[in-house]
Amino acid sequence: MKISKIIKQYGLLLILGLALVVRLYKIDVIPPHLTSDEAALGYNAYSVLKTGRDEYGSLFPIIFKSFGDYKPGLYVYFTVPTVGIFGLNEFSVRLVSVLAGVLAVFVLYEIVKRLTQNSNLALIASFVLSLNPWHIFFSRGAWEVNLSLTLTLLGILFFLFSLKKEKWLLVSAIFFGSTFVCYQGAKLSTLIVLVILFCIYRREIFQFKSKVMLISLFIGFLITLPIISSVFQGKVGRLSVFSVFSYPREDESLNHFLQEAGVSRDSLVYRIYYSESLNFFRGILGRWFNHFSLRFLFFEGDWQNLRHSAPYHGVMLLGDIVFLVTGIWVLIRRKIGKFEQLVFGWLVLSSLPAVLSRDQVQAVRAYNMLIPLVIIVALGVNQFLKYRWSKLMLAVLYLGGLVYFFESYFIQMPYLRSRDWNYGYKQIVEYITPIQDDYNEVRIQQSFAQPYIYFLFYQKYDPSEYQKTATLVDSEYKFDVGKVEELGDRIKFVNITWENERANPRNLVVADTVMAPVENVPVDDYTVLKEIKYLDRIYTAFRIMEIK
Repeated sequence: MKISKIIKQYGLLLILGLALVVRLYKIDVIPPHLTSDEAALGYNAYSVLKTGRDEYGSLFPIIFKSFGDYKPGLYVYFTVPTVGIFGLNEFSVRLVSVLAGVLAVFVLYEIVKRLTQNSNLALIASFVLSLNPWHIFFSRGAWEVNLSLTLTLLGILFFLFSLKKEKWLLVSAIFFGSTFVCYQGAKLSTLIVLVILFCIYRREIFQFKSKVMLISLFIGFLITLPIISSVFQGKVGRLSVFSVFSYPREDESLNHFLQEAGVSRDSLVYRIYYSESLNFFRGILGRWFNHFSLRFLFFEGDWQNLRHSAPYHGVMLLGDIVFLVTGIWVLIRRKIGKFEQLVFGWLVLSSLPAVLSRDQVQAVRAYNMLIPLVIIVALGVNQFLKYRWSKLMLAVLYLGGLVYFFESYFIQMPYLRSRDWNYGYKQIVEYITPIQDDYNEVRIQQSFAQPYIYFLFYQKYDPSEYQKTATLVDSEYKFDVGKVEELGDRIKFVNITWENERANPRNLVVADTVMAPVENVPVDDYTVLKEIKYLDRIYTAFRIMEIK
């Protein structure tokens, strides 16, 4: 049987198998450590499995209080079966995202095929997504945004189905509504998709039976109601912390700047060059262009949040730059139809959730941007496949790009980025658990990494016992996450001050090298039981010290 015939008959199945292998390989150790959010999702799933309640004792909540960031709970509930089957560990927590990522590859195939009536282009799009660094990265961790994207794609697919059979609009409403109870940022990212679909298909939508429309709207409203009400209750996660609207220029610094420039606030020069609205717009535009920059897409990725991309690598394959340019050229030359409008509209607007945040780039909030980029790259690849001479170039670019990405992600990232993944807390728990009862107190350096959740997770702490004493102390910083200060009678999470700690013998102290120094400290005061190093084997993450 010819290779072309095999690809035609079994291509999608092979691509799905490839997507599964790439996303499943070593997910228990790469990424190199659970983030605190991953551990929280996993432990709350474990708590629901054992007691039907979250860590604070709320019965089957839709929104989980967690660190005070109020996580929508769908990922937690999807994780309950995997924790029940595989136990509470890295594999079970990340498996949901892996499966969501593979499903997205299949759904994108169906969407492109239905929009273009071109099964070859659909197959190429699914292949491109299966090996896309951005999608692989977020499919291999317990990222709610990855599940949300898959639900968004399902919502689009069933909306397209509804254009033929109206009953599928009800299913589409379920999937779109589910994104809201999956990921905080879906309040905007899903709304953008819905607005684009409405603008493109408004004539078809107005032809739906009113009964179907009303029921669909009611279903969507019913699913999103807990999220809508949470907004009015102030349970909006860290929206206020990250929103660009929370960071206007300070009057003092602005006045100082204007004074040096010799400009008054009521002058025409101020309105043209220095006004707050102009400064805001300039920032928005700058962040929007950042997400289309070569630095973000191909060379560095999320340079402000190192945990969001592989080292020395963009969110796309390096070779994709050729196919992206070609795909844009193909898209521009095509007759503007609904497919082209959807791709262009989504590409332009999808980064808006990231643009409206304080960060210069944000790979998580701009994640929906991935789909139109993948489709455009697929158009470019499809164009290359039309010419015999370009097939070799296509193979070289793709294989070279994949080798470079896999080396960056699977080999370099664990060593270069273990610090950014909170590496060391699992090792702390594993070392301390067998000996913690031998000491008066175990005092852990407090941190926004939420060290308590790692003890709950890796000790498989009995949820029914923890719920009796679970207390979240509000942060001293307004709108930020809170902290847990103790776990049982023995484990304390505190701000370590060496002068205070050395006065309490028979305690264990766990802190970084700054808070637990060994230089210029009398050796009679302590014994270093263990030093936990980052995976680079150079820098020390934590010291575990016994106070004599």
